[in-house]
Amino acid sequence: MASQIDLTALLDQTFYGLDTLAMLGDLEDFIEFSESNIGWQKRRELRRAEQECSSVEFEEPGMEAQYRDQVLQGVEYRFEVSLRQRVRYAALVALITTIEWLLLILKKRACFTFPKRPEKVNEAVYTLNIFNDKAILKLDVKIQLLEKLIHVRNCIVHAAGLLQSYQHHEQLRQAVAALQGIQVTNQNFLGDSIEIEAGFLEGVIQDARIWLPHVEKVVTELGLIR
Repeated sequence: MASQIDLTALLDQTFYGLDTLAMLGDLEDFIEFSESNIGWQKRRELRRAEQECSSVEFEEPGMEAQYRDQVLQGVEYRFEVSLRQRVRYAALVALITTIEWLLLILKKRACFTFPKRPEKVNEAVYTLNIFNDKAILKLDVKIQLLEKLIHVRNCIVHAAGLLQSYQHHEQLRQAVAALQGIQVTNQNFLGDSIEIEAGFLEGVIQDARIWLPHVEKVVTELGLIR
């Protein structure tokens, strides 16, 4: 027999990070919808391109095959490189923004005075480091990942993902080299740029759904925030 749910205990229970979970869920939906829509649009465009290639006549032998290859390669580049990377760039920026929002809100609610933040240290990373030390959260690996992703985010925002135009490109190369799912390539033929692989952001989001609410829960229970 299934045990009865204690509604009183359930209603009295505090759920942490509900707004954060909602934002992360929305971000997951955005990625899934955008990626699946790109795939559907690509299939439709390939059918249209095939019809176009079949209707064009060329006087010189071999030109038809060359034209067809160029058209189909254009479709492939547009959907698999240009559009997919734009979606993933946007999703990464939104993810970092969500994490920063939560951490800076927790900082404002802190019951203690934060020490002076070192120069050139991201405020969200700094905030998480302080809470990590005070609450013994053991989030060092998460903090290191966040630092690297902020580097990537900054390159996307300030240099369109192009390393040649990014002031801190040497540090960024080192950060990306330590990531599984982001790499530096020349897939857009504009020079070395950030490429985010399929599925990488979804994994980061799933992980964030666990540790972000945990941070709020622990610092609340320890009385570190109001």
